[in-house]
Amino acid sequence: MVSVHQLDLASADAAITKEFVQRWSGRYQVKQREFDVFGRIGPVVVNRGYYNRRDLLEVVRWKSPRSTTYVDRNSDSDIEDVTRMALAAPQRLRHRVLSLLNGVGVPIASALLTVCEPSVFTVIDYRAIETLRAHGELGRRSSYTRYLEVCSALADRVETDLRTLDRALWQWSKEKGKSFPPTVH
Repeated sequence: MVSVHQLDLASADAAITKEFVQRWSGRYQVKQREFDVFGRIGPVVVNRGYYNRRDLLEVVRWKSPRSTTYVDRNSDSDIEDVTRMALAAPQRLRHRVLSLLNGVGVPIASALLTVCEPSVFTVIDYRAIETLRAHGELGRRSSYTRYLEVCSALADRVETDLRTLDRALWQWSKEKGKSFPPTVH
């Protein structure tokens, strides 16, 4: 037998609303590494105009620890040059420029950009994609540019910022989703 509480939770999660975002982002546990990358590394990188190896690897450890070995294979000069170009590039191209670095695909590129400009970019990952698709907000095949457009419009619609929205999307998938990684382009 289904409880009244379960029915309320199921119906409350039928759409991504302001209440949905408040509830699910409130369940997300922000860890120290996330505080560090947004509070310390992001402002330093923006001021400097590029990532150095240490800061780049710290963001990669936060987003995808298993990728650290691959990203660490880049030379210091490549890290500086590519990240400097990316941060100065037009917004729609920044994630593509970052993918010139070994071990940096769209998810890590999105994390690197989000750390520097959390009001403009958001992290893409399979959990957030799963939540958006489960709620009819995103189609089967989507580019990062399309994903960012959807998230920005959704954040505006529910009157929140991109980081809070991302935390809500991630947490819903962690607790209620099927958690199988889709392909990200």
